[in-house]
Amino acid sequence: MLPSVANYFLERAVKILRTDYEPSDLDILYAEGVTSSNGLSCVEFSFPQTTPEETSETADLHDSLTRYQLIRVHARGLGENCKWLEMFEDVGMVIFCVSLSDYDQFTVDGNGCSSNKMILSRKFFEAIVTHPTFEQMDFLLILNKIDQFEEKIEQVPLTKCDWFSDFHPTISRSRPNSNSNSINHNPSLGQLGSHYIAVKFKRLYSSLTGRKLYVSVVKGLEPGSVDASLKYAKEILKWSEERPNFSSSEYSMYSMDASSFSH
Repeated sequence: MLPSVANYFLERAVKILRTDYEPSDLDILYAEGVTSSNGLSCVEFSFPQTTPEETSETADLHDSLTRYQLIRVHARGLGENCKWLEMFEDVGMVIFCVSLSDYDQFTVDGNGCSSNKMILSRKFFEAIVTHPTFEQMDFLLILNKIDQFEEKIEQVPLTKCDWFSDFHPTISRSRPNSNSNSINHNPSLGQLGSHYIAVKFKRLYSSLTGRKLYVSVVKGLEPGSVDASLKYAKEILKWSEERPNFSSSEYSMYSMDASSFSH
């Protein structure tokens, strides 16, 4: 019943108990997984200005000046009678985080009933996406802990979760091209599994809302991976602002078909 981060802290117990101990950035990231806080937290940030070679100076300056506010709400703080969700009507996007490695994990509620964590995430996802407050908002699903997932799926079948009972991939015996990250070039079992889960959530979202779900796969303990997802979220927000102009054009190259499941 110990959390997955227990090993990390137990190995550092002597160091942590020292009077002069100061937590590292990695310590803080790992500690987030064992916090008992059920409240709200938020942080304001902007994207740093990049070099002129990477983008135009005008757009670059705009990104460095634009301030974003990330509001974090822990799932434990959202009960059936929670009124917080009604306060988020001015939010531009909902980022919903799911741990890929939860597919074989179980939790016990106050009544002693055991439930699969991935199934609980799906039920919570359904409740959030159908909430009236978020009816017109874009959703970005972050599938976290891809590194742990890639290791676990080699030992523990994805079918441990009933929702994924139809996952039966065919793995090529030829060695994958190390220079390609595409799902189409001899993908690993981890790549196939994460893509499969993404499609399951996309289809669920489309069936509930008739709209397209955006998905990003992340290694939560790697800042570069998280930065890439936040930049992806920024592009989605920009597209949301420009969408009315494109959709009203007879010659728009952008598909508005919500049934599309491409990333």
